[in-house]
Amino acid sequence: MTSTLTPRLPAHLKADCSACVGLCCVVPPFDAVQGFGFDKPAETPCQHLCADHRCGIHDALVPRGFEGCAAFDCLGAGQRLTAQAKQRWGSADWRDEPAVARWLFAAYPRVHQAQAWLAQLRLAAQVSAQVSAQAPLQALADALEAEAQRWADWSPDEQVDWQARVQAALAPLAENRGSRT
Repeated sequence: MTSTLTPRLPAHLKADCSACVGLCCVVPPFDAVQGFGFDKPAETPCQHLCADHRCGIHDALVPRGFEGCAAFDCLGAGQRLTAQAKQRWGSADWRDEPAVARWLFAAYPRVHQAQAWLAQLRLAAQVSAQVSAQAPLQALADALEAEAQRWADWSPDEQVDWQARVQAALAPLAENRGSRT
């Protein structure tokens, strides 16, 4: 039996670049060989990032060699972290506020990873053929989301703990993947 279910992410797990300060264009490094047009070190603004935190070549990413940018999805990490910076610091201006920049740049990888785990759990709960698997996946996603205000400040041990919890919850689904007919 084939399912017609189309899994969908909730709005807060979708990128909204208009509510972000271009974190994906600054924090991660770019490698030209991976479809980013040129090499860029981490925590360095892309040369195409405009003063308003928007991409100056967004409408021409693929023809200009930036397939990696066109394919990238922060899963809402950018806008979540930008909002938290505004709450915490009164600003998300990483260009003029060194303390804000340090906090944002350190937190972005953790928040992006947590958003990815949250998306995986939410989607897995939606598509799980076993009703008995849906509730624990949803419960873990809810528990992870309840921590969202703390993601930016997680210790390495907290992040490793959550990684193990998410992997353990998703492992049975990966094991069952090959047994479907």
